[in-house]
Amino acid sequence: MPRGSNEPQAPRKIKMPYKPAGEMMAVVREFHGGSRLTALCEDGHNRMIRIRGRLKKKMWVRQYDYIIIKKWVVQSDQKADLMHRYIKPEVEQLRRKGLIPEILDTER
Repeated sequence: MPRGSNEPQAPRKIKMPYKPAGEMMAVVREFHGGSRLTALCEDGHNRMIRIRGRLKKKMWVRQYDYIIIKKWVVQSDQKADLMHRYIKPEVEQLRRKGLIPEILDTER
């Protein structure tokens, strides 16, 4: 579809965390430099999140962005990797459907 057309776009499928693999939603709280940040996870823990090498230049993350993280096997209550960042329309759609956990929802 050409850019700027007035036709409505088909709804995109939104990626959701895969719980059996240790993925969960989180919201970014602060940055520490060196592709590391702190996020509040849906289980209530604050974890140090690492932006993996292939995502460093592709995925720009800002404070209060909603993300999907994958817990480490070792130190799983302290550290995790960034898997996906939700863009604004995706967050609005998740909020409308009630899929954002209450602990993370900053709009309430």
